[in-house]
Amino acid sequence: MTGQSPSPDRRARHMSLQFICTGVLAWLVLSAYRGVIIAPPDDAAGLIQSVPAGIAASFYDLVFIASVTAVALALLALLRRNRLARGLVAVLFYVTLAVALAWGFANINLVRVLGEPFTFQWLVYGDFLQNADARNAMSDAFNLRDFSILTGAIVAVLALGFGAARLWHGLGATGHRIALGAVVLGVGIAAVGSGYHVEASALPVNKLQNPVVHFVESALLSPTPVVLTMPADPNDPDVASVEERPPESSTFVAPTPNPVKNVLLYIMESVPAKYVETYGGKYPVTPTIASYAAESIRFSKIYAHAPSTNYTMFSLLASMYNDISYHGMTGSNPYLRLDSLSNMLARNGFRTGFFWSADSRFQRVDEFLLNKGFDAIQDFRGQVCDLPTYRLSTKDWQNADYNNDLCTAGQTVDWINQDSQKPFFAMMFTAMTHYPYQVTFTEQDPAKTGDAKAMELVHYSDDEKFNSYLNALRIGDLALGKVLDDLKRTGRLDSTLVVIMGDHGEAFGEHGTYSHASAIYDENVHIPLIMINRHLFHGETDGKVGGVIDIAPTIFDILGLKMPGQWQGRSLFSRDRPDKTFFFAPWRGVQFGYREGDRKVMFNANTGAIEVYDLAADPGEAKNLYVEGSSDATALLQPIAGWVQSQKRRIARLIDDGAKAPAGCAIDSLVVEAGGTQYLAPPRFEVYVDGQRVTSVDVPGLASRAATGAESVAEMKAAAASTRPFAIDLPAGTSPQAIEIRFVNDLWGTPDNPGDRNLFIRSVKVNNLAVPTARLSADKASHGYTDDSGTTIYENGSLWVSGPFVEGCR
Repeated sequence: MTGQSPSPDRRARHMSLQFICTGVLAWLVLSAYRGVIIAPPDDAAGLIQSVPAGIAASFYDLVFIASVTAVALALLALLRRNRLARGLVAVLFYVTLAVALAWGFANINLVRVLGEPFTFQWLVYGDFLQNADARNAMSDAFNLRDFSILTGAIVAVLALGFGAARLWHGLGATGHRIALGAVVLGVGIAAVGSGYHVEASALPVNKLQNPVVHFVESALLSPTPVVLTMPADPNDPDVASVEERPPESSTFVAPTPNPVKNVLLYIMESVPAKYVETYGGKYPVTPTIASYAAESIRFSKIYAHAPSTNYTMFSLLASMYNDISYHGMTGSNPYLRLDSLSNMLARNGFRTGFFWSADSRFQRVDEFLLNKGFDAIQDFRGQVCDLPTYRLSTKDWQNADYNNDLCTAGQTVDWINQDSQKPFFAMMFTAMTHYPYQVTFTEQDPAKTGDAKAMELVHYSDDEKFNSYLNALRIGDLALGKVLDDLKRTGRLDSTLVVIMGDHGEAFGEHGTYSHASAIYDENVHIPLIMINRHLFHGETDGKVGGVIDIAPTIFDILGLKMPGQWQGRSLFSRDRPDKTFFFAPWRGVQFGYREGDRKVMFNANTGAIEVYDLAADPGEAKNLYVEGSSDATALLQPIAGWVQSQKRRIARLIDDGAKAPAGCAIDSLVVEAGGTQYLAPPRFEVYVDGQRVTSVDVPGLASRAATGAESVAEMKAAAASTRPFAIDLPAGTSPQAIEIRFVNDLWGTPDNPGDRNLFIRSVKVNNLAVPTARLSADKASHGYTDDSGTTIYENGSLWVSGPFVEGCR
């Protein structure tokens, strides 16, 4: 009958076609997301090329979408005659697809940040998005640009799905059956093919799991990380601070008078104990360390508390466990008031210097170091060396450049030799043993440099990457030798406590993992710790368990100095120290562990898996002694629960205390190192402190004849090599939140009289410490830019310098 509305069955059939078409398109979009996770693209062409890999690896996404669609079709068939019920099924189906698409898109960054899809345990661990970790994970995974892309994808899936269903609906009975058969056959082939591919290619499961299913499974199978809810001592004595525990006695007795006047702390990037010869390493790559064995003490059971550089940096200087967090304290709270090893030594009359082959902007380490009592802080950007820099940074992998460790050794030696009277504390941190273990150069012929022979690869292994790693370790050992040889030459070696350590380990497939941050097996966290001084040590080995937090207290014990009450670590010579230390890794699931004596316990809070090893009998951690149902899980996990719960409270108090601005926040000095190009007059800048003008400075510059933009850029590069420092007189008691350096007399020449007046600022120093580039910014992109060389300012732009400038001040 003309004008008659479609029957309920006809409407249900049409809705079924919409479900099928929309479901297929949703699966294809999820496959595209999966391709980005499996084979991250660098550009649009790479994005297109990643789609086939995503489809091949989309088995779990296909099963999820097929299941949701099948359930929706079944419900629709049962409820087809009820209009309201049909509508409700449609709403639930499309909402489920929208959530799946949104979650799948966010999962791209979640897998990159967390190492796996988001889980219910991460939600609980993050106080249901109330702590910074969980919020940052979600904000990293989802931003305004991503929201726009996702919205477009959802709209496209719905529109195309409805359009395809309309076309399908218009086919005759034969065409309908052919189309349905094609869809069923295609989905079946995709399911079988992707399932086989996933099984055969052995792709990491964390990159394959459907994020919605993974989250639901984590909530149903193991809803709450037991270490967060298990009853535990709120003041765990194993991790109590100096001020919270009784006084301790030490077995260390220094000669009288104490010969140690200086401290050299030499940190080897990504070096586990197993590759150092005095720890049984089978490759001859640490001959310098081996040559001092008779004048040293070797601590055989020392652990990093997390397999990450910035975590070790915090624990080493602060003598505290980190927050149980995947960001780390240097990245999340760089300006906390801490009684750090460096500032405590500075207060005891030491001059202090930090020298790193790498980029200190990594995880805001430059900001963390800024007010930790160092007189000098230098990373690869400030070093002068014949050897070229390894340029490895990319858009997605930033702050990855580094210098040859021999360069850093030379800079460390030069700083030590600047003052022969005052005791020194020098920290040198290598970088070449970090992935990708670059040793050889492509930028210039190393034969032109003085360290050419060291750059020649020695064959230790047929595994190319491992061989490069061992060569990098060999060069790091040579760099150590360079520093020790100079200390010997200048007569300072006998009065120096030399401390050699790894910041964490490095895995080469021992437990199916590579690099260092993905696990807490011994190859990831067991590190060397050696102390050298021929007057104090004579080849001893100490077998007590300890960690990075114990290194600063041990140094203070040897120096005869009183430890700050804030420190959690104990001297390794303490008679009262527990034979235990803790570690964790939050990047591939939340993993906790501890070693007590020869027993090592590990717990994955995401999966609930427990591993127990006897390291005396099984140093390779091959036989898990934990037996489900027979072993006492509560007793094994109790120490972890006490540590985790008490540490979360401790860090919360520390952050809360740091939010209260203390007295004494005034800055003592401000120095601007500047240059520029001079046209008719020198460039001039004015300094404003919290909006108040303080002074103006004329900067002698190079004469400019630039007639084009390219010529102006070339002149500024030359001007960057001719800067000078300008000390700024500040009002007494100045405690600014921001400093503005304003370029006030920009001038561009004429065709008849070309030239360009511009300002270049190499660095800004507050209290004699360079302000990190992360806290420098031009007021507008069109007014200037900051790079590794400094900041170029033009068009009367301003360089803003953001505080706080004194540790703990806000």
